Amino acid sequence: MKTARVLMKHETISFDPNCYNSDSSVGTVILKMVCQGLLKIDHQGQLAPDLATSWTASEDQRVFTFEIDRNATFHSGRPCDAEIVAWNFKRLFSGTADSLLATDYAGLESVRATGRHTVEFRFDAPNTPFLRNLAWRTHIIDDCADQPVGTGPFRLTDWVRNSHMTLETARGDRRWDEVSIDRVDVRFAASAEERIEVIERGAADVVESVPAGAAASLESRGLLHSEAVPSLQKSALCFNCAAPPFDDPRMRQAVVHAINRERLVAATIGPQGRIVDGIIPFGEPWACELEPITYDLQKARALMREAGYGEGLTIRGASTNVAPMPKLAQLVAEDLEVIGIKLETAVYSDPPWWPYVYLMAPWNVAFQGSPARPHIDTYLGREFRTGGAFNAGRYSNPALDRIIDEARRTPDPVAQASLYADAQRIIRQDLPVYILFASNVLVGWRPGVEGFAPHPMGVLDLTKVRLGEQ
Repeated sequence: MKTARVLMKHETISFDPNCYNSDSSVGTVILKMVCQGLLKIDHQGQLAPDLATSWTASEDQRVFTFEIDRNATFHSGRPCDAEIVAWNFKRLFSGTADSLLATDYAGLESVRATGRHTVEFRFDAPNTPFLRNLAWRTHIIDDCADQPVGTGPFRLTDWVRNSHMTLETARGDRRWDEVSIDRVDVRFAASAEERIEVIERGAADVVESVPAGAAASLESRGLLHSEAVPSLQKSALCFNCAAPPFDDPRMRQAVVHAINRERLVAATIGPQGRIVDGIIPFGEPWACELEPITYDLQKARALMREAGYGEGLTIRGASTNVAPMPKLAQLVAEDLEVIGIKLETAVYSDPPWWPYVYLMAPWNVAFQGSPARPHIDTYLGREFRTGGAFNAGRYSNPALDRIIDEARRTPDPVAQASLYADAQRIIRQDLPVYILFASNVLVGWRPGVEGFAPHPMGVLDLTKVRLGEQ
């Protein structure tokens, strides 16, 4: 039996597809092995067929029609047709699914099977991010009361918390006959040191996140080939905007002017990181040019005095234990100490860091890694909109909310880009979140492994992997 050994950064709380507790980076990676979506994002970042073999969209972006793969079968043996696809989306709005996706698909008037393998979605207004959201964290499933049941290339057969999980190839479904591996064994290692130790033992075939500082050494010793792909994933400092001292934007500005981001990048991920002036790296889709944020201790101290904190203060921080976040927290604490801010950071395992500590626990600042989002609307709506599902700092700006809504229903790309630029300028001014740096996806695989490639969304596609001698 050919077993692919995969090393990932951390676990997830749940693998219940399309639900709150599985709406995480790790949950998504595993569920995409088990469950297909209607569409997927390919290695070039473009939309591609998945469970749907073709699709059309009306000119006004209100009506979308999909043709379902006629050979698709759930791991339960049940054929996948348009009726069960429609049921999946009706379930999101039924109140029985604890899901964040209902917000992503707000305004969905109807979803119906118009033929055995044809499904139609109709919105009450243009929904421009709909197709890319479909390709992200929306999984088409059968009955998942016991375990996730999808139409993907692998089925989840074993999960021992804090240890491992096992997936087996969905043999019997001829769509996956060409998958070479028979089983996937997934292990977890949060720290860079743990990951390096596993790699040096030769106990991993594919590594989801290679420690950037060790990549060259591991390659030179013939232990692991690493490859980077540009991505929109980010490491960020989130402010609690609903409580002192960071309910005052002057204090948020003081902190960002005191942080030496070049030092952070050099000390953590080196050439795999890049400084950004807004929430999206300039040059990427939807990004606009913004005034750079400078490292300026004099300005930071002046803003603190203006806000009434000239004598200094102590603030509470929170961070996941997943590298490089603890190191970032340490470096930022050193920077803030220079201007009289003492940062005391508690470090938490993940889970429960995501979603419970980060989204619900009391802190003044939090260090969080954010994977790439499929569309800027998803990013803005979840993380910056008032009451957004990932708006951990409880930031609120009604003007920004109105722009997000208007941009979503604006199909004209030029007008929409202008609205998204306005949104980024508001966030740059308010600074509810400070992007410390953006980073590439850096994955690795041992010598002898063929057919694997890094994905800009962090997806692990093992369907073409061939294993050499282990």
